[in-house]
Amino acid sequence: MIKKVLVLVLALTLTIGVFGQTLEENLGSMLSENAEMYLQPLGDAFGASMNSGWYHRSRVHKMLGFDISVKLLTAAVPEESEFFDFALNENEMEFNLSGIASGFTIPAISLTFADIYYGSDTRTPTFFGPDTIVTLVTATSHLAGMFEAHLRSNLPAGTPDAVANQIVADADIEGYIGGLNLDLPLPPGIGLAALPLPMPQIALGLPMGIELTVRGFPEQDLGDIGKFSMYGGGIRLNIDQFIPIPLFPVDITAGAFYSQMSIGDIIESSNTSMGLQVGKSVSLLFFGVGFYADAAFESSSLSIGYDVDPEFGIDGDRIQFDMETEGGMRLGAGLHLTLIPLTYFNFHYSMTPTNDVLTAAFGVTLR
Repeated sequence: MIKKVLVLVLALTLTIGVFGQTLEENLGSMLSENAEMYLQPLGDAFGASMNSGWYHRSRVHKMLGFDISVKLLTAAVPEESEFFDFALNENEMEFNLSGIASGFTIPAISLTFADIYYGSDTRTPTFFGPDTIVTLVTATSHLAGMFEAHLRSNLPAGTPDAVANQIVADADIEGYIGGLNLDLPLPPGIGLAALPLPMPQIALGLPMGIELTVRGFPEQDLGDIGKFSMYGGGIRLNIDQFIPIPLFPVDITAGAFYSQMSIGDIIESSNTSMGLQVGKSVSLLFFGVGFYADAAFESSSLSIGYDVDPEFGIDGDRIQFDMETEGGMRLGAGLHLTLIPLTYFNFHYSMTPTNDVLTAAFGVTLR
């Protein structure tokens, strides 16, 4: 069964038609170094989205106050994250030349990717790059020279030059190379400028100015992919209650959050965020408005495991590696609106070291 990238990344979102290629299929044609570079923008955008939207105003709910929300977390993909240079590393492929040198036993020659694709343009799309296929083109002339030198050096000692030249001519080295069909098409991107991630969430007010938040999807069985799960939670604490100034003019809240996602044995992700929110909310009868600014220190990690194409000659049939996405400080600001009693709208914009993130939310709220 073809494993759609959408299922591997967003699982239950409404954008199922966007991704045509499969993540494991793409990864299978790559070595781990290139797989990391191909996926790095996905890890950055996914981490930036998962660490977003944990709150919609600067103050916490009162005791037993709550909100039930649906949020759309959208991480924009910067232009510089659309391409990377495919690394032509030192893994080798073996070529048996005995078949083209009639009557002679010629030992196999091992060549690296850098030899096979010498001079080929290696700039290729990342996961979010254009939906176009870049092909590493076989360096036929370069390979022919190496094959000819190997063939000549392994002919019997004392072979006359004229005979050696005839053997090389009869071998038709360039025709042999053309028949190998070594041109390597690299995986395309999905041509998406942003990563949208919908998220259901519930927050509940507790005693002592504490607010508890949980989010996620029920575990889903995705057939041959395995099980999908996404969940998270966090806690916020009202800080200005400890400031000994009556009617302190702004709300100050500290929060810490954690989320995790797994898709079968292909992807595991974990994300943490700790920060402060400062702002003010005003209610006038049925209308309410609030502004806030926030700052947080965040980190995310992505663990990838995939089956590698056996033609690359790598020991074992599976590669696994961990990616640390670029964490750091997030700065943002948000707007909270109450236009209909017991409901709210929220818009929040933030900047992380890797992505700009826009959050839009709607929910039912009380107290």
